[in-house]
Amino acid sequence: MRWRLGAALALAWTCPAARAGAQALACDSTAIEVRALEFVGNDTFRGSELANGVATTQSSFARRVFRIIGQRYCLDETTVTQDSLRLILFYRNAGFASVKVAKEITMLDERSARLRFVITEGIPIRIDSVSYQGFESVPEFDRLTRGIELKVGERFDKSVVLSVRDSLTRRLRDRGYPQAEVLRSFDSDTARHVATVEFSAATGPRAWYGEINVSVVQPSGEPSRIDPARVKRVLGIREGQLYRERSLEGVKRGLYLSEAFRHVDVGVDSSSLADGVDSLVAINVQLTEGDLHAARVSFGWGNLDCLRAQGSYSDYNFLGGLRRLDLSGRLSKVGVGRPFEVASGLCRREVQNDIFSDTLNYYGGVTFSQASLFGLRTVPTVTVYTERRSEFQAYLRDTPIGVIGSVQRGADGRLPQSFSYQLEYGSTFSSPAFFCAVFNVCEPGAQARLLARNRLAVLGWSVTRNRADDFANPGRGSVMRLELRHASQIIGSSTDQQFNRAVFDGSFYRPVFDGGVFVFRLRAGAVLGRRLSLSGSRTFVPPQERLYAGGPTTVRGFRQNELGPAIYVVDTFAVTPATGDTSFFRAGVASVRTRVVPSGGDNVAIANAELRLRSGFLPDLIQYAIFVDAGEVWNRGGNSATQTKVQMKVTPGVGVRVYTPIGPVRVDIGYNPYQAPAGPAFFSATQRIGDTVERSLYCVSPGNTLAVLPGETETALPVQARGACPSTFQPQRRTSFTSRLTFNFSIGQAF
Repeated sequence: MRWRLGAALALAWTCPAARAGAQALACDSTAIEVRALEFVGNDTFRGSELANGVATTQSSFARRVFRIIGQRYCLDETTVTQDSLRLILFYRNAGFASVKVAKEITMLDERSARLRFVITEGIPIRIDSVSYQGFESVPEFDRLTRGIELKVGERFDKSVVLSVRDSLTRRLRDRGYPQAEVLRSFDSDTARHVATVEFSAATGPRAWYGEINVSVVQPSGEPSRIDPARVKRVLGIREGQLYRERSLEGVKRGLYLSEAFRHVDVGVDSSSLADGVDSLVAINVQLTEGDLHAARVSFGWGNLDCLRAQGSYSDYNFLGGLRRLDLSGRLSKVGVGRPFEVASGLCRREVQNDIFSDTLNYYGGVTFSQASLFGLRTVPTVTVYTERRSEFQAYLRDTPIGVIGSVQRGADGRLPQSFSYQLEYGSTFSSPAFFCAVFNVCEPGAQARLLARNRLAVLGWSVTRNRADDFANPGRGSVMRLELRHASQIIGSSTDQQFNRAVFDGSFYRPVFDGGVFVFRLRAGAVLGRRLSLSGSRTFVPPQERLYAGGPTTVRGFRQNELGPAIYVVDTFAVTPATGDTSFFRAGVASVRTRVVPSGGDNVAIANAELRLRSGFLPDLIQYAIFVDAGEVWNRGGNSATQTKVQMKVTPGVGVRVYTPIGPVRVDIGYNPYQAPAGPAFFSATQRIGDTVERSLYCVSPGNTLAVLPGETETALPVQARGACPSTFQPQRRTSFTSRLTFNFSIGQAF
């Protein structure tokens, strides 16, 4: 019934309610401030919903609490009287014919008052009968009314009746009746508190698409560069198909999304409806060309990317037929990554110390899309690219060549879906400690095989449901996305590049208070073995496909990727002698933690709750946030070093957003009361003998029983026995309040 209530509010507030416009002008120093606005007796509707339909407005939350900041709204006797009439009109339209509304003004002090509307709703009028006339020729009438039919006994709400009428009209026009009109009539008996409702339809003849006329013009009057015949082939509608108004709207949306036109008009040729007999209707598609070429260049700074730049060039009519060609390139880690490490002072210290950020990241790609193959509703795309990208403290992915073929569906307004196949040849570099602890691959030779370049083939599918009211800063609605990825030898992947991955992400937005927004977000994902074993992935999963959390868009009390299992690389350890030449390498609690290697996991669960409030000072520019983030990353199976106990970590925090032309600049501070997780500790040793570089990785976890023996020669590095490195190293607990704070800087809302 919530959609019906929304329609009721839209219909009933017919008296102009200039939402505080009149109040703001009259709110001088001598006026009486509205400190509180209350509704009493409103059993059917919430007070916040009624407040949205009256002109009188209470002062903002900040003004009511702090008294010296925030927006001040004042009392106007004429407006209050009009608000009483608005409430009466609203309730009568909602089925309460005998409603009464009284206003009460209580002075709180000399300059402030409380306004209260006392509502006596009375007995509502109920629907006694519903009839439909003129629908006899409509096939499958029960499907036409499914989900929108009025029911006997429901409250007689005129706005709901109007909504049902509009829905019936729309559904008829989507079933082949371009001239359909539905009228509604009703008769109410206020003495008996009942009403009868009737819907009468004038459907007109059922129609199919006839001739489709396409015209393309240039604003300058020059000859068009786009062939109308080729445009006609991509529309997705054909002569002889049943008329559907929704399909025409999808055509219009798809033409706009092609970005080749600045104006699009799609409609029925009225002359083809003149005789009222012919079942074919002509469709006119009138287009005005836009700029067919576009180039963009941008520069910026990122929290983890340091200096970055990107550029693109697009041809929206490449080789004719609305084919599109995009050339794009990106650079990041500029200033800290070789060979442009000339401005490291502009980068955060964490980025300077990250071994995966010491090399320039780049992307270069060519994308070709062919709308004429299947029509605008299904657009195939092929991208050829080369890239190098890194994930903070986790890995560096180098791809000399890659290809992605995808098919996008959803330009007609349905759920947008993407089917893709990705094939790339590249390598992923990660810390030797990562391979040793997570996959028990400690020998340099075995690690070299995993680090070597090989094929990665991924079959993917994703679907998105976007019902948010704004792309960059939603205030109402929801956004949900599901992504599935599969890699195996069957589709061309190498033996060591096989996995199954699923991730769901959903965000829900609700308006609260005075311009505030409450946001709830849920994210869950899993990486399964190639046999879809729920007991955990027993095969090697590329580091870039594992699941990570922590940072400005997930759990903000943790640094980037540091939620969940961790591996430690220390710079000191103690040698504990045993019998003979045998000894043990063990790090003590006083060992200095030099680097954290996030290992990620094969499961992730994240829940975020955030309250965004407009600032009392510059409310259109500044927004405050109070949030609570909870999440965990864990492994279901594997060796003992990677198995983790599932414990949801909860980190509260506060933040501020400043709106700029490039989006909200966001600063969040999260509080993390948790001690760093226990994990395996390693020491990496390297020595050069002549032209030979010898490397060895030693487990130095406290209490480990991996014996260490001298090397075969006096100059050789010691040799450690094979075995799992226990997760017994745990950094010292942070004791001060400030050391438990995590600062996050970024552009754009977190979700």
